[in-house]
Amino acid sequence: MKISVIIPVVNEAEHLRRLIPHLQAGKFFECIVVDGGSTDESIAVAQAFNCKVIDAPRSRAKQMNEGAAAAVGDILYFVHADTLPPVSYGEDILAVFGPKTPFGCFRSRFNTNSRFLKINSYFSRFKGLMFRGGGQTLWVSKLLFNQLNGYDSSLKLMEEYDFIQRAQQVANYKVIQKDVLVSDRTYQKNGNFKTQFIYALVMFGFFRGIHQDRLLKFAKYWIK
Repeated sequence: MKISVIIPVVNEAEHLRRLIPHLQAGKFFECIVVDGGSTDESIAVAQAFNCKVIDAPRSRAKQMNEGAAAAVGDILYFVHADTLPPVSYGEDILAVFGPKTPFGCFRSRFNTNSRFLKINSYFSRFKGLMFRGGGQTLWVSKLLFNQLNGYDSSLKLMEEYDFIQRAQQVANYKVIQKDVLVSDRTYQKNGNFKTQFIYALVMFGFFRGIHQDRLLKFAKYWIK
């Protein structure tokens, strides 16, 4: 089984310089960086590390869909640029991947000593949509991904939650009990409690059917 790593980016050159060599120490077949219009050195960095680079409209859902369409691996592994999966991610995924568990994620751990964020991270070990997050990284069989028509490209946020919600209706998933190191940059900039509260309101609004534009406007107003 071959793993295709897909990284959606917009101006993530510094994080890519750290992430890609880290991923290359693990086990994957190809690395695909999907650029949404970067003005920094993101493309040059990705190319320097021999990653496949493709362009897509600036939308995480659309970028990840484009990456999946270009992938040749049996397993798609979606990774945010500001995260660091465990070095053993490839072996970990392959050890649990199969017909009964065709998708899943890892736990998350913020790169901080904040007690609040440590508690936040603790709950990522449990199954349940409210404990999920894009920073935990998501792996899924290409067959299941295509069966579900990928991410909903009309979504401007919460695309990973939407995908997991649809996927768990047809298949079981696995939370691998190892940590992905996640950047706390948004929490540092906006404050821990405020950031978590706004995220919770956006999640609640999303599942209550509030229009994407309203949710995005609200999130951008409060989270910088």
